[in-house]
Amino acid sequence: MQEEWLTKQIDKYIIVNKKLGSGTFCTVFRGFQKDDETKQVAAKMIPIDTIKDSAKTVEYIKREISILQSANNPHIVKLYDVTRTPHNLYLFLEYCYDGDLKKYLSTKYCRRLSEFEAAIFLKHLVEGFRTLHQLKIIHRNIKPANILLHQGVAKITDFGFARVIDTEMNDPAYYSRVGSPFYMAPQLLEGQPFSSKCDVWSMGVLLFEMLYGKLPWEGDDQYKMLQNIKKNTLVFPDAPVRSDKIKQLLKHMLVVQENERYSWEQIFNHEIIQIQEVQIRKNLNQLMKEKDELASSESLNKLYLETNLVVGYLDQPEQIPQEAQTPQLTLSNDKKQSIDDINDEKLLKIINQYETEQKLRKAMLKYNTFFLFERNIAFFFNYVIQKIIKMQHQGMLKLTQELYYSTIFCLSKNQNVHLKRMLDQLMSTNPDKFDRETWGRYLISQEYQTILTVIKNDIQHTEDFYLEIYKKEQQIIDKEISQPDNKRASEVKQVLDVNFDYNTFFQQLYQQVIQECLEIIKTSIKQTKDSDPIYKDLLLLGWFFVICLDPYLEFKDINMDFNQFYEEMQMLTEAQLLEKISKRLDL
Repeated sequence: MQEEWLTKQIDKYIIVNKKLGSGTFCTVFRGFQKDDETKQVAAKMIPIDTIKDSAKTVEYIKREISILQSANNPHIVKLYDVTRTPHNLYLFLEYCYDGDLKKYLSTKYCRRLSEFEAAIFLKHLVEGFRTLHQLKIIHRNIKPANILLHQGVAKITDFGFARVIDTEMNDPAYYSRVGSPFYMAPQLLEGQPFSSKCDVWSMGVLLFEMLYGKLPWEGDDQYKMLQNIKKNTLVFPDAPVRSDKIKQLLKHMLVVQENERYSWEQIFNHEIIQIQEVQIRKNLNQLMKEKDELASSESLNKLYLETNLVVGYLDQPEQIPQEAQTPQLTLSNDKKQSIDDINDEKLLKIINQYETEQKLRKAMLKYNTFFLFERNIAFFFNYVIQKIIKMQHQGMLKLTQELYYSTIFCLSKNQNVHLKRMLDQLMSTNPDKFDRETWGRYLISQEYQTILTVIKNDIQHTEDFYLEIYKKEQQIIDKEISQPDNKRASEVKQVLDVNFDYNTFFQQLYQQVIQECLEIIKTSIKQTKDSDPIYKDLLLLGWFFVICLDPYLEFKDINMDFNQFYEEMQMLTEAQLLEKISKRLDL
């Protein structure tokens, strides 16, 4: 049952009686700055009566405050102020709009993330641990509930069990056995000396859970948990399929013997953490070797696709962190509803205004979700292009030169038509089917600016790629059109331009070309043995072509996770793919 108060003012903050979470000795409420209600905070309230007789709890709280004062990193939750009143101790912390990772996982399919998402969160948390490592801090309580999310950024929180150690970070020593048993390293469960590698173990368990939707080991109590860890080797489920690189990293993080487990230094330098930069450099080097303009454009398109295939929640730009203020310990009386300069009516107005703002923002964000959804569909066409290029070059797909380039041309143009339609909508002051007032709010939001920048960058790239395809297609059509009865060449000639406005004639041609490719793929599937390595590739490409005919039959939910879609496509068996295609094609 909640206390009988609506709001209270503590120094320069107003705390609202709306719980964000709770712990053994504390409750976290939503709050905001008195002079600016848009600046929200999480107010951690610790009743003094509950801790005054526990020297150890007081020590934990002091330690948490000290650590948060010193650890300044975008991936560590910030502490703004500390205030003590006669009855409570308050910690005013950075407010993270999207809640914690535990809640986020509960909303995902099978309670797991795509490997792409999990790797991004891992990178964020590792960056936070760089600072902790430099300050010789061990956390000892890494788990999903202690990872907060704010606009795509993961942040470490709850340093109640953290401490600064006075030994070398990799040297085991005796410390208190604290933490959550499911995530505790074996050394903590067993009461043995441990080092900073205890956090490596916890992070490994967390990464495993993000990837597979379950824990690597379980047990009814600490003893059974420890026995299961000791007796049962680490096993990776067959599904979902994960890369060998990330499984190897997990194997090194979840080594029972601490001296054989990866250190933080090894994780900081691991290729999973560095992979994006390494891959970009590799692709750029390949790009520099390309002499042919089209080949160079294909390599550049592959590079762009690898880093921009899907945009969404995790791709929101990281916020510029507010300068961390040095928290000051001040003394103040708890002030409840009778506040001199802010009366009840004004407080109620602020609270109601906040609730209204949240509802309006939720409605506005539906527009942003719609545009992210449409953008990711547009890049599905590009993804299919790259599959066609790869399979044609490797001899797995046998299209004539004329059909091969006509297919890439049509897919590329269709993608640009899709993106152009989106940009026109985004630039409109009142697009059709959108509520005028909500649209007006969206136009001044940060989300709008972000998606507008994304689409403009996408168009700049996709149009450059299209122009190279266009030039090659023009050369081929000029030759083919001289051949008698080449109807498609004549039709392609009519849409061989740089106009990306919607055109019914082009859409009909696009459907014809995709259907013709599908007939060739169907024939190849029937002529290929299911034991042949290329059999699954043909089935997969066939299914992608089916989707290209009408992507909205497959992509129905605007909240769908495109990263998981691409993962699940790779996980499907030949029999599952054949069943999917057979429902839409005569196979």
